Amino acid sequence: MAVKIRLLRMGKIRNPQYRIVVADSRTK
Repeated sequence: MAVKIRLLRMGKIRNPQYRIVVADSRTK
């Protein structure tokens, strides 16, 4: 099972917030 871990950049430019998103390759 291959799992991809990517970062979603959320928030403002000067106040960035990173959310770790684990997406399974089987989803897409």
